[in-house]
Amino acid sequence: MSAERLDELALLLRHRVPGLTPMLPRGTEILHLIRSGAGPHYVVWRRSAAAYFWYSGPDHGAQIGTTAEQAAEEIRRMLSPPAP
Repeated sequence: MSAERLDELALLLRHRVPGLTPMLPRGTEILHLIRSGAGPHYVVWRRSAAAYFWYSGPDHGAQIGTTAEQAAEEIRRMLSPPAP
């Protein structure tokens, strides 16, 4: 179930966040978010909370949404490069 939720989020991110590469390595339930020139970020789906959470960084453990739409928007806000 977690992999399906993370796949759904990865698909949204591919279309909404230029320069961000979401990857779900086979056999894991951690979505890797790779952006050129920045360290990776990680997201997990917690069934017990029915929500997406940051799995790394200063916001480790913070909830980022209960739907893929909400999580994608929060990730876009956090990881999009600043406007020139």
